[in-house]
Amino acid sequence: MKLYYRVNPEGFRSFMNKIRDNYGMHEEIDEARTVLKLDDEDKIERVIGTFDPDAGESQVRVILVDESLKEFFDSVLGKPYKIK
Repeated sequence: MKLYYRVNPEGFRSFMNKIRDNYGMHEEIDEARTVLKLDDEDKIERVIGTFDPDAGESQVRVILVDESLKEFFDSVLGKPYKIK
């Protein structure tokens, strides 16, 4: 299941930190995005956040294996604008 969220740019870093800390994920940051991964992809394949300060826009894509985790991500990031 893929979940797509638009998030407040001012809260982007705190949202990503909360997800990372809650699941003990590894974080990779490059210029355009932040990627969170687990060693074992049984529950979460990855979380990808993009932050564009010039456009004032942030998006987070969550790829879940365990769909029961959707509730946690909705509580942190809000309602997804798209689900695949």
